[in-house]
Amino acid sequence: MTEKTFHKYQLVIDEWFVNSFNGTKAYQKVYPKTKDESAQQRFSRLSRIVKVETYIKYKRDEAKKALRTTHAVLLEELENWAYSDITETLLLSPEQVKLLPPEIRRLITKFETTTRTFPRGKEIVSETTVKLFFVSKEKAMEMIHKHTGFYEKDNDQKSNLVIESREERNEFIKKIQEKIKSDANS
Repeated sequence: MTEKTFHKYQLVIDEWFVNSFNGTKAYQKVYPKTKDESAQQRFSRLSRIVKVETYIKYKRDEAKKALRTTHAVLLEELENWAYSDITETLLLSPEQVKLLPPEIRRLITKFETTTRTFPRGKEIVSETTVKLFFVSKEKAMEMIHKHTGFYEKDNDQKSNLVIESREERNEFIKKIQEKIKSDANS
């Protein structure tokens, strides 16, 4: 591959990172006359070229550095989600919500404020209610378990197995059934 071609492939990968990882659109940005199906196939092919794979890894590593994303940081944030205490946010005003520590504020996915006005004796009183919505604790626990390999022992779903024929499929199913029987007997 020439340096000029590799430079164009780098532009495709750069666009792929910018456009939310749509390979077809990234390819068409650099090669605008390419039709959708052809662009999809060509992007798939070019992304498997060793030199391009190395460039993709480099781009991902740079993104990790820029975002300070490490396993430890990710697990710390997920732990914050999973073990957060929402009682720290009860009966807060909008101003008090803004003053919460960042690790608590990051748990809030949405909020709604409602102001009611009503008479109390001779005066009119306004009461503001803040309704907060939080990240899912269940989702956080699931993500922690996936990240730490908790499900790995029993998880055959993510194998690199490619089944190309009905015979291969039937053979694979037979092996799974035999494994289930042997596990049940032990």
